[in-house]
Amino acid sequence: MSRGGGEPVNGGERTGPMKASANGVRPFLPLSPSPLPPFAMPKALRIILVIIALIGLMPLLAQAYGPATVKRMTDVTLRLAPPSLRAVLLANRGSLDRGVADALGFFGHSPEEVVLAEAQREFDAIRMLPSGQAPLAQIAYHFGRLSGLIYAANDPLARGEDGRTIQVRQDYSGYIERKLPLMVFAFDGYGAPPLEKDLRAYLEARAAGEGRYREAVLFCYFPQGRQVSSETFDDRSNAFGTAQVVLSHAVSDAAKAWLQVWRGMEGDLSATPYYRPAELGTKSSESKLE
Repeated sequence: MSRGGGEPVNGGERTGPMKASANGVRPFLPLSPSPLPPFAMPKALRIILVIIALIGLMPLLAQAYGPATVKRMTDVTLRLAPPSLRAVLLANRGSLDRGVADALGFFGHSPEEVVLAEAQREFDAIRMLPSGQAPLAQIAYHFGRLSGLIYAANDPLARGEDGRTIQVRQDYSGYIERKLPLMVFAFDGYGAPPLEKDLRAYLEARAAGEGRYREAVLFCYFPQGRQVSSETFDDRSNAFGTAQVVLSHAVSDAAKAWLQVWRGMEGDLSATPYYRPAELGTKSSESKLE
């Protein structure tokens, strides 16, 4: 007996695939098709997939600072920016933040020379974007990437030969996140020291002092030679003071770099906080921001 469009049945069971009939009945597959042969993935393809997966995980594995800390640093850097630049970056805040995150994610654990070379390359390249009619979102992304590289360059626990830094880095990042509301950021002024064209040399000079900050943090973690938790630190500890200094240096350096790039793009510098062109090259007083 046949059903509907001529589908053969035998005691209610399908007897096999059916060819399309003239009235348009679609063919069907057997209920129990023979199993497909196992797929053997080529070794080269497996290696490529592993590399792609690791690249995707790098931003998660190599973050230099916690998310609240990164946001606070970016907020403070924006407060120091020329108002005309600040308006552009706030209108494209998502792109700015992605640039910061990408730089920290991919360069947070890189050797110092790699971070500094990339920061100098970004510093030189951003001012050329308008000549290529780059959209504002792209410009904001690269300003974020520049500041993220500078934040990474200022992280005292990102590098160093002392293996203890790896042990404490995640805990210290969490400590800064917890204590962030109590921390005061200070801007050391556009002339103390000044930054003009050679960002790499400027950051190298800044990095020369990283060792003492690293040792101050490790002293708190290993007071008797054995590691303790940051829960034991008080707000007068070296760990707290170091965090304030390092974060202040990072945002100060990023603000100086942003101003120089914006000036190179012929941006308006009027009403820039703490900016007095005559003071560049001279030591100016530190200004507390929060």
